[in-house]
Amino acid sequence: MEQALTPSEMADSRGLPALKDGKWQIFKTSTTKGTGLAEAMECLVETLKTEREREIAFL
Repeated sequence: MEQALTPSEMADSRGLPALKDGKWQIFKTSTTKGTGLAEAMECLVETLKTEREREIAFL
């Protein structure tokens, strides 16, 4: 899409670079084309698994 923000522009517009205690990542996705969605969801699932494992290990 021509008017779409770049990942860097999106991050800056949301203030993400200022977040010090968090993990974030931006994926180029297109719901109409179906591109990038699998990669984004895979990253989310892996991140949640890792966080869950850390919580369990902390107990």
